[in-house]
Amino acid sequence: MAVDKESKKQDELELYQIDEKAIMPFFREHLEELVRFVQEHKDCGLSLLVLIKQFIRTYRLPFNMHRYMEVQLTFIQQSLHDKMQDRQVAVSHWIQEHAGRHRDRMIQLQCLYLDKVKDRFLPEIEKLLEKSIETLKSPKNNL
Repeated sequence: MAVDKESKKQDELELYQIDEKAIMPFFREHLEELVRFVQEHKDCGLSLLVLIKQFIRTYRLPFNMHRYMEVQLTFIQQSLHDKMQDRQVAVSHWIQEHAGRHRDRMIQLQCLYLDKVKDRFLPEIEKLLEKSIETLKSPKNNL
């Protein structure tokens, strides 16, 4: 699939709209699911970065849901700007036609962004995982 300059420029713009401050809270909030996912795939021989990106794609969760919804609202408003139809019907139609693609695009952008910031966040995520796994293995939790 060919990517034109305008699409590439839009991707870069959207990459920098990802809320970096939401990355670690996202992983803390979803730590239980992440640990389970990593343990289920530990024998696949994949790097932590690849596993994290697969986790994000599998669960399809934005780092910052509030910001994701704001961006989606902006897309809806831009799409409906020239239409004079009933707003509620138009929004419903937009969601049916475009929401899945919008979420897929956001998830893909998050994965691309992780490639850019992996050196800063992977060590922190790895420590978070190790601590959680150690806690699960402790004798207190096996009672």
